[in-house]
Amino acid sequence: MSKAIEPCKNNFKEWQFYKLQITTQDTSIDKETIIDEITWKQWINNALKRSHGLFGEGIEYFIVNQEDKIAFLKVSYQDREAFSSAIGTYISTDDLIGTPLAVTTLQETSDVNNLEIGEDDKLWYKKFVEEIVDDAKCQ
Repeated sequence: MSKAIEPCKNNFKEWQFYKLQITTQDTSIDKETIIDEITWKQWINNALKRSHGLFGEGIEYFIVNQEDKIAFLKVSYQDREAFSSAIGTYISTDDLIGTPLAVTTLQETSDVNNLEIGEDDKLWYKKFVEEIVDDAKCQ
């Protein structure tokens, strides 16, 4: 009797990874403004709600690492198109920091190993990749 092959998580794409940059589109304001994680979350939540209403609010995302105007996120692979369209088309009002904010997608990939990182990101990135790989292993 042959053993049934159980599907592994790594047989399908579970996450879409994003490297995003938030900007006021005014370099002088950008230089003096520091963006925290709460501002990022509020901006993303507003973008999802504005673009997709109640369904947008249900899109789950995780900020993996954030430092000022650059954030790395993971989003369910199934929600990637809705997430991308929301962040790509939304510009906030001046409620968050006193001036409108827009987000640029610097990178989008379904392979965590292809994520472009800087020297300062190596420590958190290594741990993050280990977690993704461990989660995708067959038990």
